[in-house]
Amino acid sequence: MGRIILRRLATSVPTIFATTVLVFALRYLLPGGPVQAMLGGGQGGQYTGAQLAALKARLGLNAPVPVQYWHWLVNAAHGDLGTSYYSQAPVTQVIGPRVGPSLELIIGALILSVVVGGGLGVLAAVRRNTRTGRAISLATGLGLSVPDFWLATIAAGVLGLTWQIFPAVGYTPVSQGLLSNLNTVALPIIVLSIVTGSFLARHVNSAMITALESPYIRAAWAMGLPGPKVYLNCALRNAVAPVITFIPLAFAALVGGTVLVENIFAIPGMGTEIVSSVSNEDFPVVQAIVLLVGVLVAVLNLGADVGLALIDPRIRNAASE
Repeated sequence: MGRIILRRLATSVPTIFATTVLVFALRYLLPGGPVQAMLGGGQGGQYTGAQLAALKARLGLNAPVPVQYWHWLVNAAHGDLGTSYYSQAPVTQVIGPRVGPSLELIIGALILSVVVGGGLGVLAAVRRNTRTGRAISLATGLGLSVPDFWLATIAAGVLGLTWQIFPAVGYTPVSQGLLSNLNTVALPIIVLSIVTGSFLARHVNSAMITALESPYIRAAWAMGLPGPKVYLNCALRNAVAPVITFIPLAFAALVGGTVLVENIFAIPGMGTEIVSSVSNEDFPVVQAIVLLVGVLVAVLNLGADVGLALIDPRIRNAASE
């Protein structure tokens, strides 16, 4: 197992390093650049050459780009992600309160996707030649084809404004009451989990069908094992791999989904903050959010690889050879 972790780290570390390079390059790839943004150049502001030179010197932008990158990387490793151009507050203070609501939506949608989507995938495989199986396949197909922003808009209008089952907009922190918090995040979580849950259901369904049609399952039926034991202990164990590999991909997809869903439901998370920061040309905040998401996805991929090795002896054996 230690060898597997070392091998995965050998690929994860370069991935994180490449992420930091791309994130740092954002300040030079986006229009205007950091200095013009701080002086209001992107919004029609006026500044003199002396102001420009003084700000470049203060920010250390006169140094070679590799030196600037190294200083930024060292500061980021120590938790210093810079200062917001827009609010002049430390970036960690800007995005800190936003992380909780976004993670609540993402983790809630992941759990709902795994429980409901995985369960529907198993049921569709077991009942694949019945109306139930075909209905689940049709429903997951529709779930994959519906855009998040359209579904969020319809859900907020119908379930929030017309029927008033859930609040249409707004967010209540957990500190102000768990039930009130769940009431405000339930609808966004359901909306976010539609696509990811449908995607997982399709993959679990395919893996379960492959397992159910394998020789060892036919042997289990021939031995007279009861149905639940065949489905759960034999077939489902071999269909768990898609769930584990699905989590990092779903996390990345849900981060993109929160950008739209949070703005529609007026939830103060990282999705609304990144839209506001892009509009204000607040590059340090954009950099910090992209860096945080990139590192989390890399860590989740590492965890998924280790999880697969734990449940699949073939991977462990291949690593030990």
